[in-house]
Amino acid sequence: MYTIYITPTADADLLAAIEYYNLQAEDLGYRFAELVEDYLDSISLLPTASAARYLNVRCKPMTTFPYLICFTIDETNSTVSILRIFHTSQEPFW
Repeated sequence: MYTIYITPTADADLLAAIEYYNLQAEDLGYRFAELVEDYLDSISLLPTASAARYLNVRCKPMTTFPYLICFTIDETNSTVSILRIFHTSQEPFW
């Protein structure tokens, strides 16, 4: 199992998405956050299951929401750094 670190940029992405979805429907943002947590758990168990898209950056697409969770893996320290959680219509801006 890998340790997950969420960068400030990814944290800001997540908070913005939660706020947006809560404005669309009651508790939808919180359901989005719970789903992100499930995906992060999955990534921590087997990060190499996600495809490498940008050099060493891997992306895990979410099925219910049009978002990608992009991350890097540090095999030496058994850590995963979540770089972005962004809507697929956006550019990732690493």
